[in-house]
Amino acid sequence: MILLKSLTAILTAIIMLFSATGLTDIFPHLAVIPDMLKVGADYISLKRDEDSVTRKELEKALGTASQTAHPFVLADKKAFDVARDEYENGTSNGYAEKLMQSVIANADALLDENIYPVMPYILDEEDSILPISREVISRMVILGCAWQVTGEEKYADRAWLELKNVCSYEDWCTSHFLATAEMALAVSVGYDWLFDYLTAEQKDLLAEKTLEYAVKPALSKNYLKNWFTWSKNNWNSICYSGIGIACMTFSEYFPDEAVEFLAMCYANMPIAFENFIPGGVYAEGPGYSNSGMNSIVNFVATSKNFFGTDFGMSEIDGFRELGNFPAYITTPTGVFNFGDNKNRMCFTPSLHWYAAEYDSPLLAVYQMWDMPADFEVDGTDSVERNSSGREDALSLLWYDRSYTADSSDFASEPLSVYMPSDVGQELVLMRSAYLDKNATFAGIKSGYNYTNHGDLDVGTFVFDSMGERWAEELGPGAYDAPGYFVNLPAGGRWKNYCKRAEGQNTLVINPDLALDDQYALAECKFTHFEANDNGGVCALDMTDAYRMNGATKVTRGFELYNDRTSLKITDNVRCIIPSEIYWFMHTKADIDIAADGKTAILTINGKQMKATLHGDGEFSVMPAEALGGAYEYDAEYSDINKLTVHIEGVTNAQICVTFEPVL
Repeated sequence: MILLKSLTAILTAIIMLFSATGLTDIFPHLAVIPDMLKVGADYISLKRDEDSVTRKELEKALGTASQTAHPFVLADKKAFDVARDEYENGTSNGYAEKLMQSVIANADALLDENIYPVMPYILDEEDSILPISREVISRMVILGCAWQVTGEEKYADRAWLELKNVCSYEDWCTSHFLATAEMALAVSVGYDWLFDYLTAEQKDLLAEKTLEYAVKPALSKNYLKNWFTWSKNNWNSICYSGIGIACMTFSEYFPDEAVEFLAMCYANMPIAFENFIPGGVYAEGPGYSNSGMNSIVNFVATSKNFFGTDFGMSEIDGFRELGNFPAYITTPTGVFNFGDNKNRMCFTPSLHWYAAEYDSPLLAVYQMWDMPADFEVDGTDSVERNSSGREDALSLLWYDRSYTADSSDFASEPLSVYMPSDVGQELVLMRSAYLDKNATFAGIKSGYNYTNHGDLDVGTFVFDSMGERWAEELGPGAYDAPGYFVNLPAGGRWKNYCKRAEGQNTLVINPDLALDDQYALAECKFTHFEANDNGGVCALDMTDAYRMNGATKVTRGFELYNDRTSLKITDNVRCIIPSEIYWFMHTKADIDIAADGKTAILTINGKQMKATLHGDGEFSVMPAEALGGAYEYDAEYSDINKLTVHIEGVTNAQICVTFEPVL
């Protein structure tokens, strides 16, 4: 660990020295050298919470917490009492009643061991039992909740079969530590929620195997093997959360090991917070935010239930804002699905926890849109079949009954927001209303292109109006494409159309001048943001994204105006040589361009949007495909048109486009 800290300091010093020479301003391509060094330094970042709780303080706190009543993992006795009272007296509202029905239906289905046998120890294609671990979590949450609420021992009996089975495994797959941590969480839930059912011998077995299979391996000082200890991605939060919760659950069995690992949790989990500090934008995007958010909430909720405090973890910048991210990123037609994310809403029970913790009706009502569907038995042999049942159980326990589906007072929520980031993605999001399918939404992103699941997409935007999406994000490509996750300069990821700048709603400048049509290590920031009654306006300096493409200054203005109904995008480009510039916007609309090339009517489902070009160039329509010809793994986007402005032979250009609904 000391070696890693020293290496970080050395790389940081080299970067600062190289940048101070000014050579990167004179020769832009030399920027790759310090930027690559920064990638290395950033990857091994060891930025811990220096003010976290000490081991001595934890030892003292553990002495008191050991008297905490069960259950406390994820949810406490009060939460179960509410659900139990509703079940016994039939007093739940429609939403809570549907959640309860889902839990019981899932639990009843799990009683059939012919359809749902205990989970066998089988490695997947990644030599991992992670899907098995996650299915066991689901089964423990569903069956444990059903037993707690109904008191019927058939659910506890079935849960014990699963627990006994995983204790017979040869290990919990420490070669893929996510699987280990998730299994530790599953067993912790089972032990805690079934505490009054289990015998002393059964409890001892669960504690023994958790120590042997999870906690001791997690305490190994082999930091190359246990790289989650210094990682910034969701391995950090998932592994620390799962093992940390196990240390709380079984602390009376191995207090020394529990204190040692919990001290690491409170100090090291904030490393992963760099993914969303300080504005709450989860760097990997909306779809990936759930796993990172859920594991952190699981740990914080359990810590508060067990210790009565999370020792300041939830007070770190970005934690509160992370809870807003799924709702803020949601648009009338889905989400702003930048990177490898699909256009679908980000439902997670953690939003109910956030809503109750921070008094947010928006988050509660948002999650209530995920109404449980009627249960159907999944007769396939796939694993991870019961995730929806697990989520319904946690929603049942975390849902604050003071919120109802018509809790529509979101007056405290800003309609236009800037979500900054220290090292990840930045967003400006503007709308006319929340949770309104006919509202207007305009969102634009900046940030760091070299991000896991990131694209060459500085400046890309989405635009929803009248219940339609007018500016599309293409989302993920083929994960099995060669080099898909190699996102360094000239990496294989940039041989996928939907990952390149030309596959985004942004600019392409001199595409033949560099291998990548935006600089893969670019970092760009918003330089101005202002919310107003008409919507808001922001400015983005995109220069770094085009430093390899002959540009010396590139800016984009983005404004929602006309009572939050219309959008203006203003780009200013300055180049050192006569240049070729493309302005792209992907859309499912049919496009009819006027004879002067300055106006276009976009039509979707009989609704129309007028686009007007006020600056240089003329509108044209291009297919959604690479300028140099399709790549081998490119998807076909036959339903997508590309509204285009193409300018050649210029050193300065202004492209200004407005969008106004035709009513």
